[in-house]
Order: sequence, then C-alpha cells, then structure tokens
Amino acid sequence: MPGPFLENRYFVALLIFWCLLGIWLCGGAHVVLGTTETLMVSSAYPSSVVFFVLTGLGMIGLHLIVRRNARARARFFARLPGLVFRIDKDGLIEFASEQGLDWIGANLATDGRPDLRDHILDHASLINLRENAISAQGDITVAELPLTTKEHEQRWLRVQMRSLPPYTSDCQIDCIVWDITELVRERNLRRESQNRLETMANLSNEALFLHDSGKCVDANNAAERMFGYGRNALLELSAADIISSETLPTVTDNIQSGYDKPYEAMAKRHDGSQFPCEINGRNVLIDGKTLRLTSFRDITERRTAEEQIRFQANHDALTSLPNRYLFMDRLTFAIKLSKRRRECFALMYIDLDGFKTLNDTRGHIIGDKVLRDVATRLSAKLRDVDTVARIGGDEFTVILSGSETPEDAEIVANKLKDALTSSPVDLGPDEAPYLVTASIGISLYPDHAETIDELISAADSAMYMAKKNGRNTFRFATTKRSENS
Repeated sequence: MPGPFLENRYFVALLIFWCLLGIWLCGGAHVVLGTTETLMVSSAYPSSVVFFVLTGLGMIGLHLIVRRNARARARFFARLPGLVFRIDKDGLIEFASEQGLDWIGANLATDGRPDLRDHILDHASLINLRENAISAQGDITVAELPLTTKEHEQRWLRVQMRSLPPYTSDCQIDCIVWDITELVRERNLRRESQNRLETMANLSNEALFLHDSGKCVDANNAAERMFGYGRNALLELSAADIISSETLPTVTDNIQSGYDKPYEAMAKRHDGSQFPCEINGRNVLIDGKTLRLTSFRDITERRTAEEQIRFQANHDALTSLPNRYLFMDRLTFAIKLSKRRRECFALMYIDLDGFKTLNDTRGHIIGDKVLRDVATRLSAKLRDVDTVARIGGDEFTVILSGSETPEDAEIVANKLKDALTSSPVDLGPDEAPYLVTASIGISLYPDHAETIDELISAADSAMYMAKKNGRNTFRFATTKRSENS
C-alpha cells in the first residue's frame, strides 16, 4: 500500500515527467546518444541542472504543503461532532472522519474504505445523493434520515452534500452528517402541540379569528358554524361584516387600543340575524408580525337565563305580573317623574271579594286559576305606561300615570270593575264558573299623600272603605288636605 507521499498518483507522474525532462534538456540525452562533446555538456550542465533541481524541489515542497493541509483538514473533520465523508465517482465512500465512524458504530472495511453500509445509506441511496449533489452544481443539498447507532439508539441525521468542481459525472461529493435528533424531537413536539391546539380550536364552541387590524387572516371551524360563512368567505371578511353597526365603534376602538379584557357586543350572521356575544381579544406576535387573536362566545343562552332570573326576581311566578319589589321601584319612579313634571298620578289598591272562602272551599288550584284570569283581565284594560302588580295573595295594585283628576281615575276604576264582573271565570268542565268581584281603593299623588308609604296606606284604607260599603265598588282616599279643600 503506497505511503502518504504517493497517494496522489497524478502529482507523482508529473514529478517524474519533470525530472526526465530536466535530464533530457540538461544534455543527458546527448551523452547517452554520444552526439555531443563532453566539454560542451559540462559547460551547460550547471545552470540547467540548478534550475530544474530547484524547480523540482519547489514542486515537492508544494506537494508537502498540500499534504500537510490535507492532514490538517482530516484532523479537523475527525474532531467534528458529526460524520464527514466523501462519495467517489462509483458511489462509494472513500473518506470518513474517525470520530463520526465511531459515533455510528462503523469501521474500515478490508479494502481500507469506510464501511457505512447498514449504518446510514445503502449503495443505491449513495448514488441517488450523488446525482442530486451533481445536479445542484455546487449548491448544498440537504436530506434527513433516521439512524440506529451501535448502542441501538434511534437518532435523526441531516446530510448536507456539495459537489466539487468540475461538476462532471466523476467529480467528488463532500458530505457532512449532523445529529439533529433533539431538533427533530422538538419539531415533532411542536407539530403535535400545534395539531392538538388546532383540534381543540376546531372542537371548541368559541369562534376564533386571527386578524390584522380587523381583516381576517385565519379562523377555526366554530367561526364557520357561528357566523354561517364558508372558510374562504371568512378570510375575506372584516370586523364590519360580522359586528352590528351599534357596537362596531366599541369593537374597533378595542382592536386599535389592544384592549385585552372580555366585553360584550352584538354580532351578525351571514343571514343578517344578530346575537349577543362575548369578545376577548389579545395581540400576538407571529413570524415577527403583530396580529390579534379574538374569540367570540355566543351568549344568547346566558342572556336568556339572566333575563329569566331578572324576570323571576321582579315578577310574580303565578301571574307573571310585577311583584312587590318591582312595584315599589316603579312607584318610586312615578313619584320622581311627577315631581319633575309637576303632574299627578293615581294608585289603586285592589282586593278580591270572598277569595279566601273560594280557596278554602274549592282548593288552591281553583284559586290559582282565578288569580291568573284576574291578572289577564286587569292587564287588558290598562295602557302600556301603566303598571299592574300582584303584591299579595289576592291583592293587586295599579299605577295610573298621568291621571290628573279623580274623574280620570274613576273612569279606569269602572273599566276594571266591569272587566272582572263581565263574565264568570271558566274553571273547566268539572267546576262551576266563578264570578269575581273586587273592592278598589284609590289615592292620588300629591293630593292624598306625597310619600310611598303614605300613598299606599291611603289607597289601602280606601279599599277597606269600599268593602264596608258593600264590596264590588271603589272609594277614594280621604285626607286632611281633601277635607280642608
């Protein structure tokens, strides 16, 4: 096996040719052939010999320098954490770094070449890599592939290849193999995490929008279901297309200011219908660009539940009329409004006649039917601005806004009395109809009282006066002010 000096056969052949040429030109050929005088040869010999000897020594020195650089390069490659190897024109490995060979568990074959078979690539794969590198014309090509080390550990490698000039079919290919196991593992974890997030986003009932200053960039499946648009149509929308005009200024201001707290707005679907939603937005940095991630939650059911709770808190469960709490609130408002407008209003206190006897003799179910029918009849005879409330078992109150005179209140009282007595309450085929009558007490603000308690007390006293006077009638309150007048 030739030593390091003779490994480059082309250089050795050139050096031998140069030496023979020097001998020939220095007269060696004439001496051999006997065609020149010895003296003449001796006189030309020193200068020619010196020139060619020095030139030959220079070439040898250059070769040594090249060989030393090659060894340094080999030592550098040997210390690299990865594997460095070279593919020759036959698709075989002609050089590989020792540390890289030890890392993958390969060794030198019997012919002195690195044996990488069954470790990284088979011969067909090497040929394929070689062809790709040659076609790249000196540009680096990259391939990633799995590897099982000598410790039976599964690793991932990145192979970087580059062809050396001239870019012909027999040029050499330098390859560097890097261990990218951690990178691949991190990439796989990131991909799995992204897939999980996408799955969770698509399974979520919240609509998610990624947008740039209100212009949609991406959206999840829930956004398609919530707003009734296809995915391509969603990507062409802006905030004005899915937010009602009433709440659009608020949403726009929050987008521009980067507001990151939940707030409510009215959204609109593709068919034009609107629904209440809770919006929560946050600025995010993606690929060096600031975008905004916004979630939409349909709160129609929550609003309905809240309204139902508010209604139940302020209304009677049996008749759906305002209860005592809401009645007191509206009476307070009526007094304040009357003070500001300097006008009057009337308060009626209605108590059904003989209702306790009905409950005791025919049961609470029949009594409840009567109460519901009474509530319906009273509501039908009043204006929307008036308030009729149930404040007790068989006690009802009515606030008549804008009743300036007792005559106005008297007209309404007669209407209510006639509505109750116009026909008996139908209690079903198995029960006899029941004729309802009521006693009504009326107080006027501010003629009979100026405070809530006094106004209610005056109407209540007038109601008892009506009961003492035969029932099924009404009476006005009496106060010192009315007596003095």
